[in-house]
Amino acid sequence: MPFAHISEKGPLSVNQILSNKMRPFLTRRILIACTSLLVLSLLFHHSYYLREHDPLISSRVDLSPHLEPEGGKNYEGRGLFKPLWIDGYDNTGIPGGEYLGRNLSCPSLAHSAQIGVQDSFFLHDNFLEIAGELDSHPMIDYVPAIAKLGDGPFTLDKMLDSSWDRLATACIWMPDHNVHLCVSRIIFHPGGRKDRCRISFLRGQIYSESWIHLDRYKLKWKDQEITFPKVFDTDTEFKLGGALYGPEDARIIIEEGVDDAEPVVVFNMITSHSDWKRAMWVFRPFSEQSRILTVRGTERPKKEKNWAPFFVRELEGASNATLQRQPSTYIHFIWRFEPLTVLKCHLSTGMCDVVFEQAVLPALSSQHDDHDGSLRGGTQLVPIPLSKLKRDSPFGSPNVQAFVSFPRTHVEKAGGCRQAVYRPELAVLVTNTTHFYLTYASEALDFSEGIVMDAAALADPCGKGRIMITNSIARWDLNGRDSNGKPMDVMTLSLSVDDATVQVLMVAGIWDLLRGLPSLATYFEQKKVDTIDGFPAVSDVGDSEYSPLLEPFAPYERANAVGWDVRACLEESALRYVNARVDSVKQAQEKEKELQRIKAEQEKKKAEEEKKKAEEENKKAEDDKKMAEEEKKKAEDDKKKTEEENKKAAQHADEDKKKADAKKVQEQKALEEKVAQEKKKAEDNKKVEEDPKKEPDDKAQHVTDKTPAA
Repeated sequence: MPFAHISEKGPLSVNQILSNKMRPFLTRRILIACTSLLVLSLLFHHSYYLREHDPLISSRVDLSPHLEPEGGKNYEGRGLFKPLWIDGYDNTGIPGGEYLGRNLSCPSLAHSAQIGVQDSFFLHDNFLEIAGELDSHPMIDYVPAIAKLGDGPFTLDKMLDSSWDRLATACIWMPDHNVHLCVSRIIFHPGGRKDRCRISFLRGQIYSESWIHLDRYKLKWKDQEITFPKVFDTDTEFKLGGALYGPEDARIIIEEGVDDAEPVVVFNMITSHSDWKRAMWVFRPFSEQSRILTVRGTERPKKEKNWAPFFVRELEGASNATLQRQPSTYIHFIWRFEPLTVLKCHLSTGMCDVVFEQAVLPALSSQHDDHDGSLRGGTQLVPIPLSKLKRDSPFGSPNVQAFVSFPRTHVEKAGGCRQAVYRPELAVLVTNTTHFYLTYASEALDFSEGIVMDAAALADPCGKGRIMITNSIARWDLNGRDSNGKPMDVMTLSLSVDDATVQVLMVAGIWDLLRGLPSLATYFEQKKVDTIDGFPAVSDVGDSEYSPLLEPFAPYERANAVGWDVRACLEESALRYVNARVDSVKQAQEKEKELQRIKAEQEKKKAEEEKKKAEEENKKAEDDKKMAEEEKKKAEDDKKKTEEENKKAAQHADEDKKKADAKKVQEQKALEEKVAQEKKKAEDNKKVEEDPKKEPDDKAQHVTDKTPAA
């Protein structure tokens, strides 16, 4: 792969660059890392992409359309489609303005319809393989990455993760090859931050109809055989030590109805061709031809981006629909949406002309709120078929052409977000090759919770849910089927979230939604429109109360004026979307805060009640303790009293006993004395009997008998 290198002293060869600039950094660690990288790249070249449940597919497998199951492909093999209501604004052709004495309100354009959405899935890439393929590029060195990892051990995966990323994958379906071609921006940022990208590369990959990556797939185009995956040569220029080189924000488009058409890739890039300003380029991926785009008669701005590409079928040769359609030499772009401005660019020279710039008649102009939101390019614009049936001319007359796309709104200063919020919308553009207007636009889409973003991301529109961008309409299959065999049109989108993912989303029912738009009724009913009189597609105002007032104005002027309102209503709704999401977050936070406050109060009250209860229990315990102590003291006093009483009783008993004993002793003594006296008396009486003359003794005895007992 050749490298375009620019320096102040002139171009240097790769060997000189490596010798003079990089040799001091080629440490042993870097050499080991690079060697490991190359070896592992070869070892894992095949295996990285394949899912555990997917069969191995190579380029030798027959992918021809005749293998398609009869009746169309079943798109519910990955899961059922979930219903989703889309609110939007449909062009009525009845404007407001001073002339009509009214300001057109967005609700008067309101339209709602239901589609189906399926859970998105992720596409991954092999950074080991990418790093191995680009290892010889002069801008690739891992010194900053290794320095950031420090002096300790590190793995090759860590070094690659901190150095490489993939962004903005855009895909198209190539019906002649029955495969998807995807292009991605590969960025090298050895410092670890994506916003400090050193250089970007454009990488192409081939996926099967079922989104299985086809490794080493050989695509045959004309007399060439091109092997995918590959990094394209995009004429990138760079300066060593600089940054932000290479292609960015790639979009891809293929021209409908052209056999074996070569896709066109559109990206922006800084080079010396634009005086190092960021300019738009077109690139042909098979012939690898690059052209910088230049808008004639204008000064190139510092930054060009967000151009939405589409192919307009020219009037020349349109009368013979049986002729094989030849590739266009021109490509159109929506340059900006306010005012709607369209460029027509020559694919070979890159010269562009402004072929349309919207101007609304002041008499038909309505006022809308000022805001910091704008509609910008997202996907390519795809022509809307008149029927789901395949015919020689499925898109009708070139005099009335309609295109569908998913642009995106860029909303700043909404909801207090510090950075802009991005959301896709569904939009329809109508043209007769010279005049253009918007006929429909939906409100901001996030495809509902869990489809693309999880609940946490959707609830954080100022943070990780800030960016959702649709990068391409990869395919629009009008002959799909659901799991029951019911017909359904399925549009496949590639999109990214937070500039960090590559996701594929399938949406069912877009054609049915468009077919039901009143503004496109005339478009779908056309058989053949030979003149510009059939334009625009918006139905006549008919019996509207404003019909007499609108008669002086051409149908296009009316549709054009309302087209301005459609875009303004879309932008206002995007602002409301962000504010509503932020308000929901704030309300949820306030609700959570209130719940926390209530919970805290309840817990505080509970704690106070528990404290009070504990205090009461403690007081009761203290009272019980005091009572117990009093009872104990009383018991002790009673015991002491009892003991004293017992002691006193014992003392009394002892005294009584002593008294009783003393009394008993006295009584015994008295008895003994009495007995002794009686004995003596008896003896004396006996002596008297024996000797009657002893009277004094009797007298003495008589005195003794009269002595009281003790």
